[in-house]
This record gives sequence, structure tokens and C-alpha cells, in this order.
Amino acid sequence: MDSKKSRKSIEHLRKIHEESLILNPTENIPFCSGINLDFLEGMYISEEMRDENSKVIFAGRENLNKLYDSWCKYMNAEAVTFKPHSGLDAHISVFMSLGQIGEKVLLLPEEAGGHFSTHQILSRLGFNVRCFITDAVQYKVDILRSITLIESWKPDYIFVDRSEGLYYEDFSWLKGVSCIKIFDASQYLANIMAKDYDNPFDMGFDIILTSLHKNYPGTQKAAIFFPQKDELWERVMKGLSIYISNIHPKDVFSLLLNFPSDLTLKSYSQKMLSTTHLLEEALVQNHLPVVKRNFNNTWTQHLWVRPESKEKAYQFFRLLEELHILTNYRLLPYKLGYGLRLGTAAAVRQGLDEKSVHDLAEIISKVYFANAIDDTLRKAAFTTIATIKKEQI
Repeated sequence: MDSKKSRKSIEHLRKIHEESLILNPTENIPFCSGINLDFLEGMYISEEMRDENSKVIFAGRENLNKLYDSWCKYMNAEAVTFKPHSGLDAHISVFMSLGQIGEKVLLLPEEAGGHFSTHQILSRLGFNVRCFITDAVQYKVDILRSITLIESWKPDYIFVDRSEGLYYEDFSWLKGVSCIKIFDASQYLANIMAKDYDNPFDMGFDIILTSLHKNYPGTQKAAIFFPQKDELWERVMKGLSIYISNIHPKDVFSLLLNFPSDLTLKSYSQKMLSTTHLLEEALVQNHLPVVKRNFNNTWTQHLWVRPESKEKAYQFFRLLEELHILTNYRLLPYKLGYGLRLGTAAAVRQGLDEKSVHDLAEIISKVYFANAIDDTLRKAAFTTIATIKKEQI
């Protein structure tokens, strides 16, 4: 592709980004310091200090570990690595570092919100994989039946890899299970750091891994946290030194420079969750087919809209996209069929709040029931998105 076409494509993406409201829970708007880090783009940096016994040393590169203290503090961790380049990269690296062919891994099933890739990846790596038993009525793990499965099957690893779900579930019932327990925090990270959700380490997990650009407004990178610098930490770090060499320093320094204050993080987390409540209530009031949830459980930022057919769901998704309201069309968990998954993490960064939720819900509802877009609706959507973005945080 020549440079002229590339520039044209970039400008097209920039225009869409500037004019759109992001209700896709896999995206976010990174915190930004405004410092130019382009000089780091081609630099090769390792996280480890090296000495004369090291196989390879690169001159003029500072050890980064001492810069990670803030992240460790917020996650109640003693150590963290930012080597992985994505959440799946972290998944693969951890299991390649720890596991042996034939060992048993218990996962969340894809049809209950488990990540669609995990089962396939671990099977290809030679693991014996089974899934938690889930409750399709409550949209949660069936604890009693899963305990029975764990006691009889005796997994070597338990991996809670939920990529979507209506609730932040309490897995403290796993504390007494004797195996390595790993938690994927990609869809919950900002809420955990702000202490609006319980920390998985307090539930007995041994490792937390997470992408950094979904629930948390960071760069497209991943992290692995450890509660202690113990044998597990040593095994994973040894594996990472083989599987991933360069940390991509521009992305790492962007995370470190743009780390939010306590007040900013807490405000962002709480606004994300409260706005989700308000948006769901407003959509229900406008008679949209929202999958309702139990108020007695801890909500996530996710919303599920379940139209009467796959065709209706896809058309609804495309019409919203035409109005620059970006959502996620997908096969919903628990055999609910095709629908739209919405999330507020990025939209709150863009300025969505309690004042604008009802206007947004009204536009979404009009699109759903009209099944078409006219100039009046197009103008209303443009005005609403522009008003929301004036409040960008």
C-alpha cells in the first residue's frame, strides 16, 4: 500500500474516532500526558537488570522495575511485568511458563462469557481442559455443582477468563482449592484498582493477568501481577524471558507517565458503574429488549440488548454505527442468541454522564423501533455526541 493511501486511511479512521461515541467495551480512551514518546519507538529494552553472567546485555538502558511501584500498590501486588503485548499474549505466556502437557485446566465456558480463544489455545498447548458449570438463569457460575466437579476432577489450574458478563462474581469460595488459580481482570481492572470491586488476590488467586486498554484507559498492552516474588513469579518471569524479549517501551512508559491520581481513578470507576445503571434504566424505560439483571449482585459495565432475531440485531448494530454510535454485535452468552453488547468505559472517558444518558437512550431506542434513520434522527445523534464530548475527562 502506498503512503498516500495509508494517510487517507488514517485520516478516515481519525474522523470516525473524533465523531463517534464508543459503547464497545473492548475499547477505551487512554489517559494522556501530552509528552512525546516517539523516540522510544525503535528502542530495545528489557525489564531485567543484567550482569556479566547474562547471555545478552544492551547498553544505555535503565532497569524499569523500580518504576512499577504505583501499579503494584493499587493491585496489592509485590511484582508486576508489562512484557506481554496483549491479554491473549499474557494467557499464552503464563501457561507456557507454568504448565506441562496433559495437566488439567478448569475454565469458564465460552457460552457463559469465557474468552472465545482460551479453550482452543490451551488445548493446542496440550492441556486437558474442562469448564465450570454455570447457571443459565442467574447468568453466573453454579457454585455447588462446580465445587463437585473440582473435587472429583482435581484440576491443576483454575483460570477465570471471563471476557464478558453482567456481574463481577465473588470467587472467594475457591480459596480452599489446592491448585494454581489465575484471574483475568481485563474487563474489571479500573474498578479493582479503585477498590469498587474486591481484589482477586483477596479471593485467593495466585496470579492476575489483564489487558490494559479495555476497562482501564491505557495503551494496548498487558500486565501480569503477583502477590509475592515466589516460585510462581520466578517460573513465569523465566518463561517470559524466553517468549518475549522487547517490552515495547513506548507503550510501557505511556502507562507509567499517564498513571491517574487516586481521585481521578475513583471518580472514573464510580462514574462508569453509575452511568451503566442509568443507561440500562433509560433503555428499559424506552422498552428496549435489555437483558435484565439482579440488583443484589455486583454489576459490571456491560449491557446486553437482545433483539427478536439475528437479522434485527445486525441491522440495529449497523444503523447505530451509521450514527457513529459504536457497539459490539455478537453471539450473547447463555444461549441468548445474537445481540448487542454495550459498555460505558470509553463513553465515560468521552464525557457520557447522568445528564446525557437519557438523550442517548432516546436516540438508541428510536433507531431500534424505527429500523431506519432520517435527517432529524441523524441531527439529534450528532448534537448529542458533540454535547457529550464537551464533558470529556
